[in-house]
Amino acid sequence: GAGEVRRTFETGYCRWWLNAVVDDEPVIRGFVAVEHEKRIGDFRALEAQYTGLTRAWVRAALCADLPKQDAVTRNSEWGILRHEISKKKRHLPLRELMTSIPSALTKLTPCLLMSPLSIAQYLSADASTFDVVVFDEASQIRVADAIGAMGRAKSVVVVGDSKQMPPTSFAEANAAVDEDEETANHEVVVDEESILSECVQALVPQQWLSWHYRSQDEALIAFSNIHYYNGRLASFPAPVVPDSGHGISLIRVDGQFERSGRGKTLRTNRVEADRIVADIRDRFAASPESAPSIGVITFNAQQRDLIENLLRDAGDDRLVQALDEADGLFVKNLENVQGDERDTILFSVAFSKNEKGFVPLNFGPLSRPGGERRLNVAITRARREVVLYVSFDPTDLRAEETTQVGTKHLRAYL
Repeated sequence: GAGEVRRTFETGYCRWWLNAVVDDEPVIRGFVAVEHEKRIGDFRALEAQYTGLTRAWVRAALCADLPKQDAVTRNSEWGILRHEISKKKRHLPLRELMTSIPSALTKLTPCLLMSPLSIAQYLSADASTFDVVVFDEASQIRVADAIGAMGRAKSVVVVGDSKQMPPTSFAEANAAVDEDEETANHEVVVDEESILSECVQALVPQQWLSWHYRSQDEALIAFSNIHYYNGRLASFPAPVVPDSGHGISLIRVDGQFERSGRGKTLRTNRVEADRIVADIRDRFAASPESAPSIGVITFNAQQRDLIENLLRDAGDDRLVQALDEADGLFVKNLENVQGDERDTILFSVAFSKNEKGFVPLNFGPLSRPGGERRLNVAITRARREVVLYVSFDPTDLRAEETTQVGTKHLRAYL
C-alpha cells in the first residue's frame, strides 16, 4: 500500500543520507562505538584505581611523620596529648588542649573542617597558622564571621556564588549607625553583606567557574543561565530520551492555600501536599531495590512541615528511613535548601487565588529584595527532573504589577 511505499522510501533515503554524511566526515567514518565505550570504561577504572592509590599514598606519607607512642616524652606535645587521652575526667578544655599541641594537631589532622564559630571557640587567635583556609558557600558567610578564620591563614580561597543566598542575618552586620555619633573625625565603614561580596569589592583576583556539572538535561539550568549568569555557564549535552524522567514539568492541581483560621492548616495547601506524597510513594514503589533520590522544596515552613508529617504518617517504613538518612529524601523550604542536590526535585508552590479571585503577589521570602536569589537556588537543585505542583494558572500571576524581581522571575519560570 501507499504507507508501505512511503516507509520503504524513507528507509532508503535515510540509508543513502547516512552513508553520504559518514563518507564525507573522517571522524564519523572511523568511529567504532564498541571501542569508544571500552575507552570510557578503561578510563573510569584507571581513574578509580589512581584515586585509591593517591589516597593510600597521602595517608602513608602523613602517618610516616608520626612518632611511635612509646617514644614520646611527657612534656612534649605528643606526651600532653597521650596523657589527655588516658585521663577519665578533668580533661583540659578543648581550646587549651589545641593551643598546647599546635604542631601535633596539624600533623594528626592536616585538614580541619570547621565553621567560623568553631574556629573562634576552639582555636586561639595566636594558634599555629594554617597554609590555606577555604570558605565554601561564601555568599552566606558574614564578613565579621570570616575575619577570624582569615587571620589564622597564610592564604585564603573564597568560593561562592553571588547569585545564591545571602547570609541569613546579614542585616545584623550592617547595624544602623546613629547619626549623632558620626563626627568629622570618625568615619564608619559598613561591611559588605558577605565575605564573597567583600572580596569582589576589594578586587581580589577572581576565577570564574563556568562548567555546570549537575544538570543531566539542559532545560534544568537554562532559565538560571539566561536570567542570572548571562549565558556564561557551559552545560554538557546529554542524549535524553523523551519521557525518561528528565527535564521540567508542571502539574496543575485544584488546591487552596489556607490564609486564615487557626491550627496546623494555616498557610498550607493540603491538595498539593497529598499529590506530592502520592507521587513520592509511587516513585518508591517503582524502585523496590533502592530508595529513589528525591527532594521536596516548599515556599514556606508550614507547607514543609505538613508534607514531612504526611510522609512520616503514611505507614511506610522506607519513607521514614529515607527521611532520616543523611543523603536521603528531604523536605525543605526555600531558606534551607542551598547546597543540596537530588535526581528529582518536587516543588510545592502552595499559593492560590484568594477569596476575591486574585493570586496575591506576596510569595513570602521570594517577594522580598533578593528573592530571585532564593528562586535561583531552588530551581537548580535537580540532576534529572523538576516537577512543579501549582494551584493556579501561571498567567494569573500578575507579575507586571510588582517591582520585586523574585515574583517576576517566578512567573517567567512557571
